[in-house]
Amino acid sequence: MTDNHSSKAQPDCDVVVVGSGFAGIYALWQARQRGLSVRGFERGSDVGGTWYWNAYPGARCDVESYNYAYFFNNDVVREWNWSDACAGQHEIQRYLRFVAERCEVLKDITFNTKVIAARYDEETGLWSVQTSAGETIVCRYAVLAIGALSDPKAPDIKGVSDFAGEAYFTSSWPKDGSVDLRGKRVGVIGTGSSGVQVIPEIAKVAAEVYVFQRTANYVTPTAAGPMDPKLVAALREDPQAIRRAFRETFGGHTPLRMGDQRYYDLDAAERERVLQDAWDGKYIGLAFRDAYLPEANAAISDFLRQKMREQVNDAWTADHLVPWDHPYGGKRPCQSDVYLKTFNQAHVRLISLPETPIEEIVPEGIRTTAETIALDVIVYATGFDAISGPVFAIDISGVGGRSIKDEWVDGPLNYLGTMVHGFPNLFLPSSAMSPSVLSNMATLAEQQVDFIFDTIEWLDQHGRPLLHPLPVSQEQWREETLRYAQRRPGALTTKSWYSGANIPGKPRVFMVYTGGFKRYNETCYRELENGFPGYELLAPPRARRGEQVSGG
Repeated sequence: MTDNHSSKAQPDCDVVVVGSGFAGIYALWQARQRGLSVRGFERGSDVGGTWYWNAYPGARCDVESYNYAYFFNNDVVREWNWSDACAGQHEIQRYLRFVAERCEVLKDITFNTKVIAARYDEETGLWSVQTSAGETIVCRYAVLAIGALSDPKAPDIKGVSDFAGEAYFTSSWPKDGSVDLRGKRVGVIGTGSSGVQVIPEIAKVAAEVYVFQRTANYVTPTAAGPMDPKLVAALREDPQAIRRAFRETFGGHTPLRMGDQRYYDLDAAERERVLQDAWDGKYIGLAFRDAYLPEANAAISDFLRQKMREQVNDAWTADHLVPWDHPYGGKRPCQSDVYLKTFNQAHVRLISLPETPIEEIVPEGIRTTAETIALDVIVYATGFDAISGPVFAIDISGVGGRSIKDEWVDGPLNYLGTMVHGFPNLFLPSSAMSPSVLSNMATLAEQQVDFIFDTIEWLDQHGRPLLHPLPVSQEQWREETLRYAQRRPGALTTKSWYSGANIPGKPRVFMVYTGGFKRYNETCYRELENGFPGYELLAPPRARRGEQVSGG
């Protein structure tokens, strides 16, 4: 097909779905269930999204497998058996492949194909989606299930291309088993979740490991281990009841264990006992019922710092692995049972970049202000251009040819985390201003895709009008997101990827809705039930005379 095909009045299909992670697989299934024709595109060679690309050693989920799964299909819940309460990358990708096969959506996906552009045609009210293979597909609805953490952050270090050794990114780790780090000198740049997981695995085989840390993060024990048969049986008994119950919780999962006492009701000795109990029970972040209070959070943060220091033998290393610059929860906490203890090994060394910054990468290794460290391999665990980055990776233009990059020049702006003014019938699950990475992403994928396809069904039943949010709704939603962020300790004062602070020049906007899953879900469906009062409904092109289509 050619670009001229995009001006035709009839679509090639009803829906185009971009991405095949949790949201993409479910969106493809939902489209078919509702009798819609659909095309899916995936830049990888298999399904999985994040769990396809991040195949580095040690990669695993920090949300328990009891929760981090689909519940829309009873058979899927009952037939799949997880091996661990916190599943690893390989198992999660196998699970997503199992679901895709079980739901028969693989036939709808074109793999090894990147969507490079999506353009809205005002004359037809259709979207023209262009791929890296040179194909252009015209559709009525576009669902960009591209994830929040799918656009890797390029290293902003001088001389990256000059290194003579091997270089790998945790975000695109080779899947062919070709990486062999045995006996090599390895430098790892980055100590976020990926770094915390991969460093202990590298240390098992490498001769020397140098960890280049810009900022320290909280590291708490994992919940990994055997699945509880009783809990598994309870989940399988009535999956739909579980699915409904998840949407009534704050985080979109089985209620987390938390302390039953309030911080101000306890004296110092009682607080210490409660904190130790929470540490032992692996719910330290919610040690108190009022853990959200700054004073309670400060007590939790101090307790965690001490527990982290106790695991590291060298005092200097211990002090530098502890985050002194932000409270617990200001950044996404990391989980590992072995990361901190890894630094007790003689061949593992921490390099504190605030004290001795990297000057440049040279052919033989990495040069800091203090020394040149000779390396055979550099591993970049440098994270992602989170949430808005995947959107900007596609050339998206809406009404008047306006680019979404221009619309978001001062930071993301949308309504309910799924639609943007000026981009009718374009849906963005897992985008900014939704519960996103601070919720159970599997539950969020189902909730947002349900809402999207319930919206599409409503539009089809009401004459197929075009839908996009009112500008005032977007402004109010950004204010609502900010209002809840202000209640989260450290959210607005910590430099993190939640607000884009890890990307030079990126606008500082807190991009995650923290008002709770229940409130978010109810707000979405209140719009649907009331005929979309927070949106603008435009007449379909064939009937447009300048007037709007009335909702309801």
